[in-house]
Amino acid sequence: MTDFFNRYAQIRGKQQVQSLQLEGKIAAQIKTKRQHLQLSQQQLADLAGVPKSTIGRIEAGLTSPKVTTLLRISQALNTSFIIDGTNDPKDTTVGS
Repeated sequence: MTDFFNRYAQIRGKQQVQSLQLEGKIAAQIKTKRQHLQLSQQQLADLAGVPKSTIGRIEAGLTSPKVTTLLRISQALNTSFIIDGTNDPKDTTVGS
């Protein structure tokens, strides 16, 4: 963990830091897959049936999406929605 996260963990707890890091990873995966498919945030939002602001807020790490929203996004990105319990910090893609 970086020094910032270590200090934050002392205040909020290690579990909170891990949760924030996981949310950041999910946001990065969505953005990476969207860009790989050359979709704008608006195009992804239209395909997923959610407001563009939702996509922007998720990618910016400003909101934690509901499972139903994540499922809609994964379907729009044509990728599997898999929770396998692993946490590979090198993996920044959603699906293949």
